[in-house]
Formats: sequence, structure tokens, C-alpha cells
Amino acid sequence: MPLSAQLADEPGQYIGTGQGIESGPFESRINVTVLPNGAIAIDYEAISAEVGPLHFEHTILAPGPDGRDRLYVAHSETPFVSEMVETEPNSRRFVQAAPFGPYTMEIVIETPEKGRITYAWWWASVGEPPVEQSKADASLAS
Repeated sequence: MPLSAQLADEPGQYIGTGQGIESGPFESRINVTVLPNGAIAIDYEAISAEVGPLHFEHTILAPGPDGRDRLYVAHSETPFVSEMVETEPNSRRFVQAAPFGPYTMEIVIETPEKGRITYAWWWASVGEPPVEQSKADASLAS
């Protein structure tokens, strides 16, 4: 089942924790909202008790005409929106549609069980394989 369809069945606020190579531990909040035409809004926040806000993101997850979901990501680390495309249908690994800048980026979104989501950012300098840098693990709030 496509991620967009699965998340449409489980909208709401997901609360959890995370860990980042650079940031250390953080609290995460992921809001999942159903939009028209099978699209999903994902609002993701990572906040550190010691540092404060680490990452804010508004993403649109949308089904594509080729069976692969797409992400359109507006986040706090860049001044532009990134388009990311699923590597293959239902893989839940999204890569940059057109790489740019000094980093190669990927996002991996998984749903290990009903009411739970993991959201991981992978990146590396251009020419290097991306590695997981930050991952949130959150559960649907009651």
C-alpha cells in the first residue's frame, strides 16, 4: 500500500522522541493531515530540551502518476522547497528529484505498526553515499 494511502487512514498528531548525530536526543511531533486528491500534509518538529528548536518542516506527500509517492519539503535548513521522489513504488525511501547544493539528501518514512511512524533524514556531501543523520520515532496520540 502506498504511504500516502496508509497515512490517510491514520491522520492525527504523533508524539515521540528522536536522535540525531549532530543534535543528540530530541522530542518529536509529527502532524498528519489528509488533503484533497490523495495528498497528505506532514508537519514535523524536532525540539531539544537543551538547545530548543532543531528542525521544522512542512511537507506535502502526494501520489505520483507513475505509482511512486512524492515529497515536497519546506524545511528550516534551506531557503527553497525540495522535491523528493520515492525510489520505487512503496519503498518509502525518497531521494532528491534533482540534486543541488553541497549535500545529497534522502528521507525515509516507515510505519512499523499501526499508529506509529518513523521519519529519518539521510544526507552526505555530494559524491558520498547518504547515511542516516536524524530519526524520529512517534506514536499516534490518543
